[in-house]
Amino acid sequence: MLRNDLTTAIRAFRRHLGYSVINVVGLAIGIAACLLIALFVRHELSYDDFHEDTDRIHRLVSDWGDTAMPASTWPTISAIQEKNPSLELAPFFEARAVVHRDTKQFNEDPVFVARPSFFEVFTFPTRRGTANEAFGRPYTAVLTPTMADTYFGNENPVGKTLRMTGLNGGDRTVEVTVAGVLDPIPETSHFHPRIIVSWATMDAAFNFTEAQREGSGGGFRAYLKVPDGIAPDSLAATFTEQAKARRGDDWRGATLRLQPLTDIHLYSDLSLEIEPNGSAAYVALFAAIALFILLLAGMNVVNLSTARALDRAQEIGVRKTIGATQSQLIRQFLAEAAVLVGSAVVLALGLAAATRPLFRSLTGMSLPFATFADPYTVLTLGGIALVTALGAGSYPAFVLSRFDPARVLGGGPGVHRARGAGASVLRRGLVVFQFATAVVLVAGTIAAYWQLDYLQDADLGFDTEQVVTIPQPPAADAPSVSHTFRRDVAQKPGVTAVSEGSEPMPGDLQASVGAAFSGLGIAPEKRHKLRLVTVGDRFFETLGVAPVAGRTFERGRPADSSGVVLNRAAAERLLTDLPSDQRTLEAALERPLDVSVGFLGRNLEVIGIVDNVHLATLHRRVESMAFFLTPILQDTYYLRVDLDETDSRLAGVEEVWQRYFPNAPFAYEFADQSFAAAYRSDQRFATLLGIFAVLAVLVAGLGLFGLAAFAARQRRHEIGVRKAVGASAGQIVGLISKDFLRLVGGAIAVAVPVAYVGLTQWLDTFAYHFDLGPGVFLWAGAGALLVALLTVSAQALRAARIDPATVLRNE
Repeated sequence: MLRNDLTTAIRAFRRHLGYSVINVVGLAIGIAACLLIALFVRHELSYDDFHEDTDRIHRLVSDWGDTAMPASTWPTISAIQEKNPSLELAPFFEARAVVHRDTKQFNEDPVFVARPSFFEVFTFPTRRGTANEAFGRPYTAVLTPTMADTYFGNENPVGKTLRMTGLNGGDRTVEVTVAGVLDPIPETSHFHPRIIVSWATMDAAFNFTEAQREGSGGGFRAYLKVPDGIAPDSLAATFTEQAKARRGDDWRGATLRLQPLTDIHLYSDLSLEIEPNGSAAYVALFAAIALFILLLAGMNVVNLSTARALDRAQEIGVRKTIGATQSQLIRQFLAEAAVLVGSAVVLALGLAAATRPLFRSLTGMSLPFATFADPYTVLTLGGIALVTALGAGSYPAFVLSRFDPARVLGGGPGVHRARGAGASVLRRGLVVFQFATAVVLVAGTIAAYWQLDYLQDADLGFDTEQVVTIPQPPAADAPSVSHTFRRDVAQKPGVTAVSEGSEPMPGDLQASVGAAFSGLGIAPEKRHKLRLVTVGDRFFETLGVAPVAGRTFERGRPADSSGVVLNRAAAERLLTDLPSDQRTLEAALERPLDVSVGFLGRNLEVIGIVDNVHLATLHRRVESMAFFLTPILQDTYYLRVDLDETDSRLAGVEEVWQRYFPNAPFAYEFADQSFAAAYRSDQRFATLLGIFAVLAVLVAGLGLFGLAAFAARQRRHEIGVRKAVGASAGQIVGLISKDFLRLVGGAIAVAVPVAYVGLTQWLDTFAYHFDLGPGVFLWAGAGALLVALLTVSAQALRAARIDPATVLRNE
């Protein structure tokens, strides 16, 4: 019986091959999109779940009020260790170094420095050598397979040595022995260490832990396993009190909280993240869009089924007359849907496999062929196919199978119901929904690309094309070396200015100071939070930024080391403490500024104010920044170069580099390229949305093409009569097209308010964005109308070319 049903279904597939192909292609596109996004969602949800006891692992987060970061000071972590000796705690930090192997050298940033507990909290097995045991000894390191191949090629690296310069700043070199090679770290890890050095190495070579005992920056990370039966929030509150007790009355620390390991990738966007994370909102959005595309494809099947109801009604009438039951007809229609969906599944697998390289470039997720044979993939594909077959086959199976054969074959009301108002309303509603969805996606794509152009072309306050940044090597920590290097680089042709600073391009701007004008009696806890940026002289000249009040740091003025330059946002914030009639930029000049960071000094004088320069991306609003002239914390050289013959200009810079830093590779990047790289995730989002929009338009267009073809065939007699009495081809095209174009117009009317609300909310997630005007919706609506017009007109023109004599003679 099943074989007979399938045979009949295959014959029906062949008999109406044109409509079948339209349905199969549309369904294949929807199923392929759904499958790929299902794999992507699974990938995103599986981050960090490969560790043992992953549900117990949390990381320590410091909330400073104006910012939160997954790191803390060493005294805070030390206090937690001392007060909770049984706690499984893994502190580590990231350093940077130049790694030497024979005559080769490599810039490595970051290099992880960890204690043995790192391998107790995290599950990173070794494929060669050891890790946990070896990390109790100094001068040891472990590598990932990629780095082992980079340094040693096909040799076994265990027991071999590497020289590392700059682990603790300065130019000192230490030699470490490779104790082990890790298994490849899974793609679904929220961080991927390449080389890990034992903490004991830092203590043996630099007395590191003791040096950090009383004070340090907030760059230390800590992950721990929460003991069974203890609430993470309660434990975090205890940690905060322990850190506060350690510092006593001088405590100005953060409120500590614990973040579950498996929440980090999708639900965390803090300062100082080790690697960029994903977004749960984007994952949900793409999953919803993929389901909508599958829904649109399923609607094509339903639409064509309702359109062909008359043909099927006569078939049903005949089959019922010769004894077919309703259950047999239901089974037959479901078999036809199964053949249709099965064909679409085969094509969908081919489409998914063919788009693997594009999928990886857009999502960063590898998709080997073996994935398609994975049980999860098979079950997912089976589930999609089953739901699609039931959904697409429901109308013919449960509606058409109820037709009364007497009325159908006699031309009674059953026929008219099949072709009547109910079916017509359903078809029209589905077309409106399809094109409304497509218009929303097209409008979103246009807005995403316009926003991306806005971000990349926005005025950052300086000429990014002329500014080059170079990471400082460890040897540059010596001020005299850095000064003479900058002096010699500035003498090279085409280099118009050289400076240094604490922020790369674009910067993260996580360091902050509490500041207020002196003499106003403002308590330390009520001071304004300003982002701390340390710079060298000529920093603003290098960026091409002129002061709006006062002056900037000048070479040869030692007093500037006790001065500060504010950006406009910081000045306006500080001026709120003055009477309203004194809140001018000039009023801030030469005022002493009291700051909460001791190494900067006390009562620094405000010597100048610059406009709001964007050192960070435009994802966040420009922050209040204070610029200090000090070599502390600096790690980036800034160069301003002529754009003519850039390569030769930088070749001269490299020659000076090799003279001063022969043990460090020369690497540079133009500021505009750095900012463009920072917007890469936005670029991927826009591209993915564009692909989804194209697929939605394609699926909707396929459905409209099929409906137009069927409508033209159903109206052949009418068209023949009209042509016989003198109707032109244009009139025939207009006759067939106008009803469909009205539906698309209605879809645009429905889509515009929905798209406006969604895009307004999305643009509000950016600190800066373009003004959402009617242009986005006009372009999206025009595109939908054009696709509809081309689709319907193709069928209408074909119908207009029929020979009326032939049609009427056949009638």
